[in-house]
Amino acid sequence: MPLDIVPSVCPHDCPSACALEVERIDGRRIGRVRGASAQSYTQGVVCAKVARYAERQHHPARLSHPLRRVSEKGAGEASFVPISWEEALDEVAEQLTRAAQRYGPETVWPHFYGGTMGLVQRDGLQRLRHAMRYSRQHSTICSALTDAGWHAGCGFKRGGDGREMTKSDLIVVWGGNRSRPRSMR
Repeated sequence: MPLDIVPSVCPHDCPSACALEVERIDGRRIGRVRGASAQSYTQGVVCAKVARYAERQHHPARLSHPLRRVSEKGAGEASFVPISWEEALDEVAEQLTRAAQRYGPETVWPHFYGGTMGLVQRDGLQRLRHAMRYSRQHSTICSALTDAGWHAGCGFKRGGDGREMTKSDLIVVWGGNRSRPRSMR
């Protein structure tokens, strides 16, 4: 039986935005994840974090549903019970509404970081913040400094083309993934 391969894009907050080929096993499980072979940047190669995505996604210890704390905070080992997504979202919405009503909307501070979210997912929170008149801090605690560094070092806010590394005399990799396309090996 032929493999069901689905084109996708890496969900990580990384300037490379690699094109992917994801093996679909069934309607709920994925198999192997590779860099898209037709994409000149990835040429079938992808970083180790994304190559092992299926293992992480389907790990038996992965949290797959919301939990509600049923023990007192700070009273020792925490106890949690599973709740539905509807209950969890209702509870969060209720707490945010209660805080905004009691202390004003700017007391709600939506804190986030890109992590495995791309631009559309990450910046969706900005639309909520604006609509609800929540705190309007610029960017996030984590990314404001990296943004300043990126602008200072690159002069623009987009990923550099990794193929340009072949023209470099020195490459310093600081806190990043040093995987590279086959053409650069």
